[in-house]
Amino acid sequence: MMNKIGIIGCGRQAPKHINGYLSNGIKDIYLSDVDKDKAGELAKEYNLKYLPSDEIINSKEITAYSICTPPETHDLIIDNLIERGKSFLCEKPISLNLDKLHLNEKLINEKKLVAMGGYIYKFSPAHIHVKKLIENAGKDTIQKAYFRIASPGSNAPWQFSKKLGGGVINEMVVHIIDLVQWYFGDIKAIKYVSKKIYLEHRIKTLNEADELAEDYVHIKLVTRSNLEVEIEADLISSEFIQYAQFNSEKFECVLSIQPNIPLQLKYQDKSMDVCKFFEFQNLYIDQIKYFLQCVNKNKTQEISTMKESIAIARTINEIIDF
Repeated sequence: MMNKIGIIGCGRQAPKHINGYLSNGIKDIYLSDVDKDKAGELAKEYNLKYLPSDEIINSKEITAYSICTPPETHDLIIDNLIERGKSFLCEKPISLNLDKLHLNEKLINEKKLVAMGGYIYKFSPAHIHVKKLIENAGKDTIQKAYFRIASPGSNAPWQFSKKLGGGVINEMVVHIIDLVQWYFGDIKAIKYVSKKIYLEHRIKTLNEADELAEDYVHIKLVTRSNLEVEIEADLISSEFIQYAQFNSEKFECVLSIQPNIPLQLKYQDKSMDVCKFFEFQNLYIDQIKYFLQCVNKNKTQEISTMKESIAIARTINEIIDF
């Protein structure tokens, strides 16, 4: 089944979604943005169509949407889509409003819609490989987990704005919380949080009524299986980096979504040591393939569900309030 897709928001994330849909054979893609010029330029670049915000949401032909706008705008857009019975893939975090998330989960289930959070790391071949390894060995064999993620951030002012839902916690940590849940199950408690602002000059990009969000955070938490997890994240590094390290009695493992960082697996008895590079893979292609399969009822949605987004929001709120 071919779909007509609406993409709301034409900033940095939109081209990733556009290429994801095009790679899955979807060519009927409509773009929209509050900045009409930005949407028009992107539509021209990819030879796509542009629609004003109200028209794209009210379209009877568009079957599913990607939401690529800042987090603060998600709730209103999602309300409008659910009201019209539309499925959507929304960039992370979908929302941090737990009451809103619970209500929307109920409505989505009633209307049998697909609502998917934009958590792409689960589609990484390295993470898929290691998750199977851990499942075969048993989750309880992991004694400690460390996750590192860093980026210079973008030039978009909202990314450093508390008011608009920016900052390292909403931008970076949400991905890691999603991975922790995916690997090890529910999070039981936040034990330690250190939040800092290093690049204070970014305040110049915000209006006077706004505040800078944190650009560095160090977190220690515990899952319901009593696994200790440590997370470091920042928006101050010169380049993007992401990796994870798992320790158990039997092996140590380091892996990343980045193709230049190999999967390194070292067993205590040196029985099956591994050093493997995975070829670059556009994770949006597989994520959007899965989304489309769920929309077209070829698959039942089991990952990046509203239930998972609710659990992520609960943990993120605890980290913010710590």
